[in-house]
Amino acid sequence: MEENQTITSFVDMLYDVHIDNSKLYYYAELPHGHQRSMPLTQFVYEFFLFNSLYKVNWLESYDKGYLVYHPETDSETKQQQEFLKFIKCYAKKQPKHFYRAFEHLGCIPKIEGDWTNVVPDARISTEDGNRFFKKVRELQELIESSDDPDCFPVSKENFKLIKDATHYIYMVRDNIFHGSKTMGEIQDTNQKCRIEVYESVLKGITSLFFLAVGKNMIASDFVPCPVILNDSDVIGERPIWEALSSGIMKIGDTRLITKFKKLNPVPKHPPTEKSALFYPSAGNDILTPLLLGLPYCSQFYFYEACRRRFPRITTILRSINGFESANNTSERRRPNIFWQRRDNVDILEFKYNNIPRVLHWVHANNTDFLNKDVELSFYFHRGDSWGEGGSGQVWDSGLLPALKSKISLNGDCMYISDGEPGGLDPQQVQSFNVLNFPFLERNRTYLYGVL
Repeated sequence: MEENQTITSFVDMLYDVHIDNSKLYYYAELPHGHQRSMPLTQFVYEFFLFNSLYKVNWLESYDKGYLVYHPETDSETKQQQEFLKFIKCYAKKQPKHFYRAFEHLGCIPKIEGDWTNVVPDARISTEDGNRFFKKVRELQELIESSDDPDCFPVSKENFKLIKDATHYIYMVRDNIFHGSKTMGEIQDTNQKCRIEVYESVLKGITSLFFLAVGKNMIASDFVPCPVILNDSDVIGERPIWEALSSGIMKIGDTRLITKFKKLNPVPKHPPTEKSALFYPSAGNDILTPLLLGLPYCSQFYFYEACRRRFPRITTILRSINGFESANNTSERRRPNIFWQRRDNVDILEFKYNNIPRVLHWVHANNTDFLNKDVELSFYFHRGDSWGEGGSGQVWDSGLLPALKSKISLNGDCMYISDGEPGGLDPQQVQSFNVLNFPFLERNRTYLYGVL
């Protein structure tokens, strides 16, 4: 069907908002260089977007070829139901897109605990909140248990989960817009966690709409899920956003960490003094392999021939329970105070769970690592290439025997690699598995296992 330009222009305008809001981190700038996150801003923008979408009768608009709005006499609830009917019709034909729109829910911590207990008011009861989080938990479990997105169940019952969740979020929106919630309540840690869930559900709904109208990239692809290190240590949305904006983490890494940890239980024994992580040609890509390697390693070797500005990593590490820095000076005021420069190596020392750790950012050829007196316990590699700026070193094939010689005689080494350049030599590896992220930028696929 050929669209009227009015529909196209309107959709494109809202789509720009949809993508922009998914990539922005909102905060207030305070005196002395401090910041305070604005947990409500993304949620408010996402609801404005949702509101703009459900005001339109999309079934009739595409049938007639021009924008048709619902009558003002129609209730907000009825308009939302008609909007959900439109995206349900599409989702039944493309179940993998329903899965894709809500996939991020399967990568966040289990939606349960005391923080899900809402503060009742004139519009929302405790039971309303309990029902909402129960519905979202059910959707989360569906996502987690799905092995084949193409066969994801788009049933009446599953869409009722979305319908009920949407109505509840609409009531929350009323509370905020009509002043039932104070700023103090909104800044409460538990309330911030609840708002993140509301926003995540809305992102799934709006993402499914834009898939239905032919867009390829959606906001759900960019949701930075919290990172669970262990039962007590969780890195929340704010430090994740800071890591993304400073270039020490990549979009989709929170999902990589979550999936890897689900498939590989944390070792029962603490890392030894010589246990090391190695990442050749790392650039500033430091945070994700560091978080992955903490249960396995005390030494972290990141190789990058070019010396760059110190990665702003300690503010993110400070948000983790169990992290202790070398001193208490604010990194925001003196970002290089934690780093020690020694010849061609920049060193960052810290403790995690009372175990001393050392991060070595080495500015030398990657092969220098083969001379280190360490025991390789974790190997991480991605983004390298044959071309300009790439090392052209085949660590996953030709250099793999030399790398394996760094593993202790009685130990083994976890690895995650994209196999570039040169590919992974299957004869050198006992076994490997695949972590696939088809919806993310560059459709990244990782190989992981044990050396």
